[in-house]
This record gives sequence, structure tokens and C-alpha cells, in this order.
Amino acid sequence: MARKSLFPIGLALGAIICGLGTVPACAQAPPAVKGVCLATGETREEIKIHHLLEPFVVLKSAEKAVGKAEALSAKLCRLGEDYVYEIALLHRDGRLVHVVMSAVTGKPVNTRISREAPPRT
Repeated sequence: MARKSLFPIGLALGAIICGLGTVPACAQAPPAVKGVCLATGETREEIKIHHLLEPFVVLKSAEKAVGKAEALSAKLCRLGEDYVYEIALLHRDGRLVHVVMSAVTGKPVNTRISREAPPRT
């Protein structure tokens, strides 16, 4: 059974930030589409059926795309008709970085990379 993720909320927050005009690349951002992330068992099935890249391969690709970050997790999600991985990375400066990567090509789906400030202690 598929479960919903926080991805749509992240897209909404990104749209709000873009509306404030603080990120210049936002003007070219694609419209938000609701994503549904798959459970581990479903992920394995979909990888076999649709010949998708393995999560480890996409995690390494995301690390290279972001630079100076360590991959923490990957979730396979359906975004419209496409399969994508939602990748969480920890940047060396302590920020949590989220990227969306194609499950077919292993390349970033869009050029925006959302970054969360490190937690204050």
C-alpha cells in the first residue's frame, strides 16, 4: 500500500519562497505535482518491473550533484507518470538538503535544491 510523503508540503513551501522572490531559479520551476511514495516492498517490485535504477546508484549521483554532502535516505515516489527518488542529504555545513532525482536517468529532476537550516541547540 502506498503512503503519502511530505514531498507535496515541501513543494508548497518552495512555491511560497519562490513567491517571495528570494530564489532567482524559481521562475523556471515546474508546477507542483502530488507525489506518492512507495513502501520498501513496492519499491523492489517497481524497480524490477520498470527497470529503474537502484537506490544506491541514485544516492551516489545525488551526492555528486550537490557536492560536499552525504546521502542519508532515498524514497521511490511516483510523480505523475514518472518515477523519482526523493533524496535527503546532510551537507558539511550541517544543513539538510533535499533533491528529487529521476529513477530512470539518475539525474536531478529540477535545478532547485531545497536546504533546511541546521537545528539550533
